[in-house]
Amino acid sequence: MKAELGLTLRTADVFEAVSQRWQVAAEPDPLVLAALAAAVVLVAAVPAVWRVARQASTIIHEMGHVFAAWLVGRRVSGIRLHSDTSGVTVSRGKGQGPGLLLTFLAGYPAPGLLAVLLVWLASAGHAGAALTVFQVVLVLALLLSRNLVGIFSCLLAVAAAGAVWWWNQPDVVVYTVVGLGAFYAAAGLRGSLDVARVHIRAWRGDPRARAAVTGTDASQAARAWRGLPLPAPAWLLVFLGTSAACAAAVAWMIWPQDLALPL
Repeated sequence: MKAELGLTLRTADVFEAVSQRWQVAAEPDPLVLAALAAAVVLVAAVPAVWRVARQASTIIHEMGHVFAAWLVGRRVSGIRLHSDTSGVTVSRGKGQGPGLLLTFLAGYPAPGLLAVLLVWLASAGHAGAALTVFQVVLVLALLLSRNLVGIFSCLLAVAAAGAVWWWNQPDVVVYTVVGLGAFYAAAGLRGSLDVARVHIRAWRGDPRARAAVTGTDASQAARAWRGLPLPAPAWLLVFLGTSAACAAAVAWMIWPQDLALPL
């Protein structure tokens, strides 16, 4: 009886903690938010920084594949992240069809879509909910990781985001969520441009790019469903268009509405 009571109390404490953090909101200076977002994008554009920070984008890329696979009823065996910041999601199901196509298509748009969700929730006064959702995604990624690099990368991300979530300072939570939104918006667009460049180099005859291009999401999507036999360039345009639209939406939400754009 005591053990059951203790478990009930601990469960109640967990729900109370999550509820408190879910409802966190603040109204920080819009100009500070815009400056923070711009700084995050500029720092992420530095090659040395991007080579490290890209792993955070790869986690969300692979989780995009995971959620799409779950949505269409495929069985996910796990994800693997590599030291070169590439990754792979292993799922089982039909070897052809719309479900497999959707699974291949979900990776590159995922960072941008997450960015839109995070910034939209923060702008609607639900920054705590946004950070909680982000933390849940990271924990799921950690549970699905199947190699040491992936486990370490996800642990680091969970610890960093979890510290802010647990500390639960409203302004810090909002700044963190907006910073994450700006980063993932930029990362989603950059990732789509990177895979497009690989295909362009392959079309120009680069042997290394030709070897790599057969395994890209766009190439696999082109082979995934015979009922929609679009070539890889069409799917590259989908990646680029979706990522660019998400980046534009995030920029519009972060930009102070009372600050006129220069003519």
